[in-house]
Amino acid sequence: MGMMTLLLTIAAIIVAGSCLTFIAIRLVDQREQPATNSPDLVRPIRISETDERPAASSTEIALAKLDAMVGLAPVKQEVRGLIARMQVEQKRRDQGLDVSALSQHMVFAGPPGVGKTEIARLVGEICQGLKVLRKGHVVETDRAGLVAGYVGQTATKTMEKCREALDGVLFIDEAYTLAPSGGTGPEFGKEAIDTLLKFMEDNRDRIIVIVAGYRNEMRRFIESNPGLASRFSKTIDFPSYSAADLCEMFKRMAARQQFSLPAGFEAKLMPWIEGRSKAEDWANGREMRTLLEKAREAQALRVANDAAADISLLTIEDIVQAAGFQAGDDETSVADALAKLDAMVGLAPVKQEVKRLSARLEVEQKRRDQGLPVAAVSQHMVFTGPPGVGKTEVARVIGEVFRALKMLRKGHLVETDRAGLVAGYVGQTATKTLDKCREALDGILFIDEAYTLAAPTGGGGPDFGKEAIDTLLKFMEDNRDRVVVIVAGYPNDMRRFIESNPGLSSRFTKTVDFPAYGVSELCEILRRMAARQHFSLPEDFISALAPWIESRAGAPDWGNARSIRTLLEKARESQAIRISTDATADLSRIETADLLDATMN
Repeated sequence: MGMMTLLLTIAAIIVAGSCLTFIAIRLVDQREQPATNSPDLVRPIRISETDERPAASSTEIALAKLDAMVGLAPVKQEVRGLIARMQVEQKRRDQGLDVSALSQHMVFAGPPGVGKTEIARLVGEICQGLKVLRKGHVVETDRAGLVAGYVGQTATKTMEKCREALDGVLFIDEAYTLAPSGGTGPEFGKEAIDTLLKFMEDNRDRIIVIVAGYRNEMRRFIESNPGLASRFSKTIDFPSYSAADLCEMFKRMAARQQFSLPAGFEAKLMPWIEGRSKAEDWANGREMRTLLEKAREAQALRVANDAAADISLLTIEDIVQAAGFQAGDDETSVADALAKLDAMVGLAPVKQEVKRLSARLEVEQKRRDQGLPVAAVSQHMVFTGPPGVGKTEVARVIGEVFRALKMLRKGHLVETDRAGLVAGYVGQTATKTLDKCREALDGILFIDEAYTLAAPTGGGGPDFGKEAIDTLLKFMEDNRDRVVVIVAGYPNDMRRFIESNPGLSSRFTKTVDFPAYGVSELCEILRRMAARQHFSLPEDFISALAPWIESRAGAPDWGNARSIRTLLEKARESQAIRISTDATADLSRIETADLLDATMN
């Protein structure tokens, strides 16, 4: 018992000693360690498995979105310049330096579907990130969103939209529609502009207004009002997307919707884009969205009853069907068009000129395909020569060449003359000329005897021909890539016509001279005309007809091939009279006597 008590006492002493030792050590450590708020405290380095980089600013995010957009290189450069200017201004404010008041309002000029709205949203994000605007949101509107139908209501409607955009961006699409229309009724568009300008002045640091629309229309819109011109001093031009850009856009849209495209789809799609892009209703990126929707519809019909079909793949056939063209629609070649030219009788110097033109256009197209610069050269032409020498037929061939090279979307020919352009009353000629020009859009406008537009009327009344010329020149300038105008007439008359107006001489720099047909050429034309109507001619018809052609060729009313066409019609009448009482006569043969009889009528 005594031994047990001794052992327990010894154990207790040992435990107590250990505890006291541990407590003493802890007290020493605490005295030697600095306090948690001590500057001598060295904390352990924490190693994280993740990359803890600072979050990107809203401006950096907006710039990343900008860089990710397809194409628009000049627009991206302009936006970066805008950011740099705002950043410098912000630094000057931070340093207490003066900052000159610069208008932040902008004009976005360009065709539809080229990203104007998307860039406006990025401008809002950038301005919010740089503290230029508190919210940076974008309010989109147009004439319908600003203008009411009754006096006094437009100001209220416009003010509501402006207040909605306060501390952000007001984006007005097709803003040129607000310009005065020239009518006699109340100008509600002008009321909207006046209200907008006052709001911009009263809230100059709290709103940015971006007006958008076609280049020429927006230029005229801004110039129409001094208040607009003083506030919208910055214009950003948006170029149309190239065919390659639109193919890339189409591919990205498909990928976002989890569809894959076949290899080489660009080779089928690009020619269609190049042709369609010259249409008046072409909408650039919007067209690709519509095309994808239609391609998905075509794919759905194709795979509906095919359990093994890949529902995530859009085929070439789907795209072709969506685009609305057949496999061979874009296969018309320049060679096919030139073959028609070669098949024409005579015209050796004309054929040479057209082939040189075709070769130049082909080289220019190849340079465009390789991204090389192409000098702007006027494509409008003067055809000089007597009537009936194939000017209209050659113009049709040129239209086919331009269409084959994707220079014109349709390449069709619209024929007209003074009567088709000029009206008899003030103001009607411009409308009549514009109607004919619009009919020829994306093709060839062929004006025969064009010199009559500049011929003096002999009276003291208005010169309607000059009005037609002025309207034509403006249309050519506004649609320089969408129409080719060919004016035709006698050499001397056409030379005086072109020299009569600087606008004509600067645009019609190419002249093609058409020689009169020789005797053998006219006889060959007669033979071909007869063959097309299923008539044959005797072997000696050339020798019998040559003297008549030579004697008539110098007459003022000689029409070359037209006179030969008239001769054939009269010869058929003579043949009909001759064989009317002969049941055994050959109905398909015109005799030399029929031709000679026709020359006497």
